[in-house]
Amino acid sequence: METGLNLKLKKALAEMLFLSILEEQARPILEVTKLLNERSNGVCNMQFPYAIIYRMTENGYIEEKGSDLSENRKRTFYIVTDAGKEYLNELKKEYADFIDAVDKILSQQG
Repeated sequence: METGLNLKLKKALAEMLFLSILEEQARPILEVTKLLNERSNGVCNMQFPYAIIYRMTENGYIEEKGSDLSENRKRTFYIVTDAGKEYLNELKKEYADFIDAVDKILSQQG
């Protein structure tokens, strides 16, 4: 069972995580979620990623690159746009600054 903090962190970091996987190469959505799950040892398991993908597409951070048929299913591939790369860099900086601040606060606990 997910804790409230775990769920909130995943929602807050989802765009950064998706963009970072897609920055490597074009992938279908389900492959992105599979990689996030594998690379995080199950911690970043995203069950319903479509809202994230639609939002990032609408904002111009990702776009469809093409599709193919696999096992009688159409798979649409997504890539990160230049705007998405810029946004990802901003997210990474904000994340690093926030984690640094949290670490400073926690290290001062007596």
